[in-house]
Amino acid sequence: MSRVVLASLVLAASVSSAFAGPASGTVKTSTGTITVKQAVAYTVRDSRNARSRQTEVLLTDVPVDLVSLGDALDPHVRAINLEALKDRNYLLLWISADGSVTMNATYARTMTQYINDAEGGLKGEMTTNTAAKVEGRVYSPTPLQAMGKEAYTIDVKFSADVIPGPTGPPLPAGGGEPGKAFTALMSAIAKKNWAGIKAGLSPATLPMFEKDYNTPAENLSSAIDILKAWLPLDKAKLVGGVLVSDTDAVLELEGQTYGVRMLTLVRMAKTGAVWQFRESVTAGMLR
Repeated sequence: MSRVVLASLVLAASVSSAFAGPASGTVKTSTGTITVKQAVAYTVRDSRNARSRQTEVLLTDVPVDLVSLGDALDPHVRAINLEALKDRNYLLLWISADGSVTMNATYARTMTQYINDAEGGLKGEMTTNTAAKVEGRVYSPTPLQAMGKEAYTIDVKFSADVIPGPTGPPLPAGGGEPGKAFTALMSAIAKKNWAGIKAGLSPATLPMFEKDYNTPAENLSSAIDILKAWLPLDKAKLVGGVLVSDTDAVLELEGQTYGVRMLTLVRMAKTGAVWQFRESVTAGMLR
């Protein structure tokens, strides 16, 4: 068994063995009370400093699907769009390595959000805060004040295993074969080479760009606009990545968008003997 296949199996096992943990407590606002019963935790990037990671904890009153979060490039987006959360209120906590906490309580019916993302009276007492597990209490010793809203309070306890993101052996400098394929795609975009762009897109991704009601020139123009919006191609450089499995790799791309240095995660999929672009997400800004 190859090392990358073994790593993929280990990741799958770690996700399947990571159970949602217990949670209790409430968030009380003028919009209503959110009562939490379950905690799900997973690793995310700090959007303000993408080289740093945080543990995001999703607190709900209903069970959610954990397995679908394990391979997500952006588990936050996947989590808040889970079918089980449709029309449900929920609480998100972001816990840093030093134990500092920020929060976002969301009310589904009105999409009203109560956010505390700075030092504003939110207190975290973590009894466990590791890459594998998070456990503790988050509360407001005194009522918090949300901008434009009445004061509110929070007091919740939780315990959950942390679902890791896509992991595997590190790729060599330049991203190895997946990196070479992605570099060829970037070159095709720069040269406005429609044949080269199509060759660099996976079968799952190409239909998003090739519409039979458009001319080839229209498809090319649209594809370039979309890919430039997705990828920071100005001063772009591949700086790392992991081989998740024999057919799945995640590259780290540094580049500039509107003058801001960004880190983007790029998923490459192997079809037959060819690596192709599958998807990407913006991890955050770089300091």
